[in-house]
Amino acid sequence: SVRIEAIKVGSRHSSAEVRDLFERFVPESERVARLGESIDPKMVLALAGNARRGREVFLNNTAAQCKSCHRLEGAGEPLGPDLARIGAKFPKAEMLREILEPSRTIDPKFSTYIVETKQGQVFNGLLIEKTEHELVLKDAQNRVTRVPTVDVEQVATQARSLMPELLLRDLTGQQAADLLEFLGSLK
Repeated sequence: SVRIEAIKVGSRHSSAEVRDLFERFVPESERVARLGESIDPKMVLALAGNARRGREVFLNNTAAQCKSCHRLEGAGEPLGPDLARIGAKFPKAEMLREILEPSRTIDPKFSTYIVETKQGQVFNGLLIEKTEHELVLKDAQNRVTRVPTVDVEQVATQARSLMPELLLRDLTGQQAADLLEFLGSLK
């Protein structure tokens, strides 16, 4: 009975990391239906979203990871583009496509660079500063790397966004619809 109660409590935990540890012990028929790796945009767009709940997904849902790279309302990290007016820039369908395919269009100021040193080290991230003395990169974990220009062997722009693919896979369809509604309200 203790095992069953632990699974029940753990699988309903608000933290995705904790919840996911217990989910494999929940019978398949009782598991929360997440989007997974094969997301149907039409299904997400067909759901009515709620901006208030979507704001919670953006700011507090660790599965979404939005604020890991985007700063909004004083929360999050300023690594990726400012989303304060994203709803004026994209309709919901296009916004969803940008989330699902982050490397489809990349603003040049958010291009990912790869730097190889003469010693064989490889670094990648956004090029946040370039001087005659050093290159400064910021990676997806917001770590800053400074590479002296005398040590640089090669610098190349990558065709892939720093924003990872499949960011919505651990959300439910409703959570994704709520997130889109919230982002769409930012005008």
